[in-house]
Amino acid sequence: MEASSRHAAEQARLAFGQFLVTQRERRGLSRQQVVAVTKLPALLVGAIEDGEAEKWPERVFVVNALKTYAGAVGLPVAEALERFEALPDVPRGDGFDPAALEAGRRQQAVTGLWGVAAVLAVAGLWAWLSVVRGVAEAVAR
Repeated sequence: MEASSRHAAEQARLAFGQFLVTQRERRGLSRQQVVAVTKLPALLVGAIEDGEAEKWPERVFVVNALKTYAGAVGLPVAEALERFEALPDVPRGDGFDPAALEAGRRQQAVTGLWGVAAVLAVAGLWAWLSVVRGVAEAVAR
């Protein structure tokens, strides 16, 4: 990203953060009150309000934090997210496919079940062989 684009993106983040601060202050809330009400980390609230994208966690966490923040300050969630999505350098969630995620989770569960079944089968075989060996030793005496 060239310097002018970086500067424009930084200015957009700062403007977004200032919008959030203004909305919070209009309702007579301090940053600490929002942190206490939302249970969001103070560093995250500060990073969002100060436009410090380098301190933002993964997109999904920022989006969820914004939803919580907006609810706490009485700002329409859709408006907060719309303004966030308009930022030029915000990571996009376009590649997120819930169906693919669910299919992966199911495949992982099936694989885990097969692993448990294999362990149980080996343990059962070992127990059976121990019993057979014990009977053979008893007969041999």
